Amino acid sequence: MALTFFRIPRNKKFNYKPVYYDQKKEERKKREKAALEEDSGDYEKALRERMQMRWKRTSGKRTRSASNQRLVIIFIVMFLLLYLIFFL
Repeated sequence: MALTFFRIPRNKKFNYKPVYYDQKKEERKKREKAALEEDSGDYEKALRERMQMRWKRTSGKRTRSASNQRLVIIFIVMFLLLYLIFFL
């Protein structure tokens, strides 16, 4: 047994396991669940879930296209302003 006057700190170890979220996988599971519920007779609930999933998919496309259009308009306006400032 060796005598030590200074205690050397050790690295701390954690048992952390990262959890990954896969949105497509979650949507796939919801569709499968809705299909199974549709067979069981709860048609209204399954229809509501299906409509919500469609609405979520299409809403992202609309916002992206609106954002792209806004960006193009801003570039056109900036180009026209620079043209007016430097060439007129």
